Amino acid sequence: MDKQSESVEEIEMNYREQLLKEHSKANSLILVDYIGNSQERFDEFMHCFFTNEYRVNQRSAMVLSACFDRRPHLIHKHLDRLINQLNEPQLHVALKRNTIRILQFLPIPEYLESGLFDNCLKFILDPKEAIAVKAFSMKVCVNICKRYTELKHELIPIIEDQMERSDKMGIQARGKAMLKELAKI
Repeated sequence: MDKQSESVEEIEMNYREQLLKEHSKANSLILVDYIGNSQERFDEFMHCFFTNEYRVNQRSAMVLSACFDRRPHLIHKHLDRLINQLNEPQLHVALKRNTIRILQFLPIPEYLESGLFDNCLKFILDPKEAIAVKAFSMKVCVNICKRYTELKHELIPIIEDQMERSDKMGIQARGKAMLKELAKI
């Protein structure tokens, strides 16, 4: 039987081994299907996301994102650690991108908002940062500005500056949308 065609029920999942088999959407979906709606399996999987083993945590980012899309409630238990992981200076872009993409859609606990806002501003301002990380960071910052309206006066010029400096459509489109949202706050 082909490795990819094994049913989820036939696999006694070793998340690390499965991640290392190949980096593909199909392989990620095998893990997502195995995790299903199980908080216990998701918690076990998160060890791969938080490991210091480069290839394992890089590949786990796609699985985390797909799990969140299907069952967002599984992530809440790990929110503090996900946000705190953004402080790591050498964090792989896949982890950063997928974490911040998820954070756009979640209410952030008040005690984590300040640090997250600062990290997202740092990502937006970093000329070497990936476009997706910058765009997702803009949305996270706007969401935080909805609670702390005075922060919008700091964020607006930063977004405008990024739009002036970049010809990338991702920055232009997200910047324009975020400025509209900020104008309503």
